Amino acid sequence: MNAPQEQSWREPSTISIVILVGLVAAATIAAVILSDGNLVAAVAPVGAFGLLYLLWHLPMRYPVLVLLFLGLTLENPGDDTASGLWKSPLYPLGALLLAHWNLTFPVKALFFSGMDLLLVFFFGLALYRRMARSPLDREGYVETASPMRFFSALTIFGALFLELWGMARGGMDFASSLWQVQRVIYLPLLFFLFHFALRGPKDQAAVGKAIILAACGRAMAAWGIRHFVTPNSIDEMPTATSHPDSMLFAGAFCLCVVLFVEIPSRKHALLGITVLPILVLGMIANNRRLVWVEIALALMVLFFVMPMTRMKRKIVRYALIAAPLVMLYVAIGWNKAGGVFRGAQMVRSIIDSKSDASTEWRDLENYDLFFTLKSSPLVGVGYGHPYLEPIKLPDVTQFYALEHFIPHNSILGLWAFGGLVGFSLLWMLMVVGAFFAARSYKLAKRPIDRVAALASTLMFVIYLAHCYGDLALGTWASVFLVAAAFAVVGKLALTTGAWPSRRKVGAA
Repeated sequence: MNAPQEQSWREPSTISIVILVGLVAAATIAAVILSDGNLVAAVAPVGAFGLLYLLWHLPMRYPVLVLLFLGLTLENPGDDTASGLWKSPLYPLGALLLAHWNLTFPVKALFFSGMDLLLVFFFGLALYRRMARSPLDREGYVETASPMRFFSALTIFGALFLELWGMARGGMDFASSLWQVQRVIYLPLLFFLFHFALRGPKDQAAVGKAIILAACGRAMAAWGIRHFVTPNSIDEMPTATSHPDSMLFAGAFCLCVVLFVEIPSRKHALLGITVLPILVLGMIANNRRLVWVEIALALMVLFFVMPMTRMKRKIVRYALIAAPLVMLYVAIGWNKAGGVFRGAQMVRSIIDSKSDASTEWRDLENYDLFFTLKSSPLVGVGYGHPYLEPIKLPDVTQFYALEHFIPHNSILGLWAFGGLVGFSLLWMLMVVGAFFAARSYKLAKRPIDRVAALASTLMFVIYLAHCYGDLALGTWASVFLVAAAFAVVGKLALTTGAWPSRRKVGAA
């Protein structure tokens, strides 16, 4: 008697089929008119509705894992890939998925992206399946720890609070404030998506594979663009792919290292030998010094988190021997350029702001942000209000219109706009995620669970470094990587006992 009821939710009625056909026909006509007869636009509605029909009948984890991969690999027009000198054949797909549609179609009302539509669809699907008790996503499913869900919701509330506070102060730039809200709201939304879609430890390996594959793809693209689009020209194309790719490269790099450190095997050694050189070549081609800082900080955290082992003692011994040589190398190459002393110049450009215009700009911007925080330390200036400039910086709004609303230093920016209250509302999720990652690592019995917890910890470190050093807040690379890590550690917290579960783990 129960079998027909369990399957009935999947069977479309005649009326729903008629409505669907009518919607497809109307959307096709609208697409033809709006695109002025473009063939791709004409067939897009049929493909989109066919895709939605397929998604309706699949477990959510499959399309969401594909979405994770696409979100990390497709080109976002806002990232200015290859300085606009090259576009891949998949560029239109990236534009439809990751950018507002009014940038593709000449209709101002289309101020949403394909990702926005997919989020609405997936949340609706998840709600419907839970209400209908669909079996598709129930087998082996583990909830995320309740504090992760609570503080994700609190992050959304914090964004709305800063928007209302900026509005109450008067004179706000409403359009810019919406961009500020968007920068912080996608992370908790994507976390909830992964919370609904991923089962738990069963899907950890799939998440890791998606990240490594995406990183290798972007690294090979960076190398190819650097060597074939504008060979030997850093000035013409400073970045081969995009700035946010630094987080992807660093995260995949550290994941490979953690796999070998926690589960030393021939398989993981081969993975490192194969993947790490690809990532290194991609990082060199992408020409972002911040990626090396992120890897160095992450590996430093890895070193201190790991228990003392024979390998760790050897690393300490070799590090003490190498330290004087490294210091001597940096001292000799401090005032030399290029060649073998390129590494020393990179260190100097990070430490000595007077040696690098970009670093000096960051220092001056940081001072202005700190000055803005001092003007309103409790609740900040709110969204829609630019940060104050006691030190006037060169006008770059013709290249980056949101400079005074979304500064390069995302962490100090949150302090300036939100003060103590706003920053706490928006950032507590990071603290809770790091807490569960550390607890899960200590309590995990399975090596693969320790890998997941430790790799997530390093992802948080990489994200923090990128938020402080560059525009990381709200980039697709950051929100996909960190949201997936949040979901992984949130579910690990229950399976490892790092947080008590109110019901049996794996129950529907």
